[in-house]
Amino acid sequence: MKEIKGSVMINVAAEKVWAVLSERAMYKEWNPFITQLSGELKEGNLLDVAVVLPDRPDTKFKSKVMKVEPGKEFLTKGAIKKGLFTSEHSFLIETIEDNKCVFSQKIKFTGLMTLFAGKVIKDSQVALNKMNEELKKRCEKK
Repeated sequence: MKEIKGSVMINVAAEKVWAVLSERAMYKEWNPFITQLSGELKEGNLLDVAVVLPDRPDTKFKSKVMKVEPGKEFLTKGAIKKGLFTSEHSFLIETIEDNKCVFSQKIKFTGLMTLFAGKVIKDSQVALNKMNEELKKRCEKK
């Protein structure tokens, strides 16, 4: 198993971050990492996902919604090569004050291909950090 994670302080209410995060049809406008996350954000549903990493074509896969707590958290689990390279991706919003929260992401990669996916995982960490920065910018300017 390999894991990447990152978080960012956002100077708006958690509800505002959730509104931007759950407006998945707009991801292409601002999200440099996850350019598609379509489907209903409801436990048990499958989502169509597209992620972008440097010098690679978009990677598309299905991801199952494992948990949704509106305004706070959602968790998805997907596979690019079923059983060989799977990911569990959590998105968490924690309120610090009325107009301040922390947004965190964590991705756990499992499967045999993680042994050979060092560059993909490293690039995913960079992309995850960029997504956090862009989410902060989008939330704080609205």
